[in-house]
Amino acid sequence: MNPLPLAAALALLARPAAAEGRPSALSTLRASAGAVGAVPGVGAGVPAAAPAPGADVDLSGQFPTGSRDQGDVGSCHAFASIGLLEAAYFRKYGEHAVFSDADLFLRNTVLNGNVYSGNIADRGYTWNGKPEFKEGGSPSTVLAVGDMEFAIKNGVATAPQYGEFLERYRRYREAEQRTLADIERQRRRDPWYVKLLYNPRTHWARLQKSPTNQRILQNYLMGNDPTLDEQRAATREKLKGFSVVKSLHVTLPSSVNKSPANCAKDGAGRTASVLAELRAGRPVGISYFTDANWGSHVIIITGVRADDKSGLVFKTRNSWGASGNADMSPSDMCKVHGLFSVRER
Repeated sequence: MNPLPLAAALALLARPAAAEGRPSALSTLRASAGAVGAVPGVGAGVPAAAPAPGADVDLSGQFPTGSRDQGDVGSCHAFASIGLLEAAYFRKYGEHAVFSDADLFLRNTVLNGNVYSGNIADRGYTWNGKPEFKEGGSPSTVLAVGDMEFAIKNGVATAPQYGEFLERYRRYREAEQRTLADIERQRRRDPWYVKLLYNPRTHWARLQKSPTNQRILQNYLMGNDPTLDEQRAATREKLKGFSVVKSLHVTLPSSVNKSPANCAKDGAGRTASVLAELRAGRPVGISYFTDANWGSHVIIITGVRADDKSGLVFKTRNSWGASGNADMSPSDMCKVHGLFSVRER
């Protein structure tokens, strides 16, 4: 293994970052009680300072809770997006606020029909060769779907708890995928009829987008909470002026088979970008390949430290619960195909 030399890494960390103003503001959004794996935070009204040049970086205090758990749902993109927004909110207002991962996933993946969106190879909305929901999407989901932009533009609720949502969502997903399986059987039984006169896939997806059906589904999955729209309006106002910076990087799933030395070399530019964001006091989200079959995952890098081999270790915030935060290193960076971060105004 050939990690990035410590001297070079510290030189990158020592590059001056553009100064960012953090005007004070009062917040009505508070960290919710009972969050999973709560971590000690910085006192309210004290925004996180940028780390000193050459020092280890730990930005975990910007988050209102420890790592949360997506369960068996492909919602890592929503969790990473929410985490970056929560951190940016803390940098702006100097206090923690918890936003709802469930609300963002519901509105920008389920209600907008993305779960029904397969690609040409998937022949409609079958996913992985089966009539399944497309929850996680393609390798560029975070960059293409725009979870963070959606939350900034439309706001995001604060009350719905993911655990309660997850139980209902599993029942809904099971029932819906049985319907998709029936549609696929009809397509195979009457292919010419389907092609010429009626496409049940398109018809079903269109039905789910009707305002009435969307309201019914939201009430089922989130509970009939009349304050959800008020919560979204409040966060929309607080996030006004926030922006998202993203970059796509050309790589292939075969990058997972590269040697550590070659991966570190090929991913050096991405390592430099991550270090620059951390140096500026901003956690950075990464979307990366996990296997050679186009499997992909999204996490947040929250800090960096020197290891005992004169290299670097990136600290992460995953969405697999408190025990799921595996370290990464520069020898993983060639697998990264997307970087993204949030700028507070």
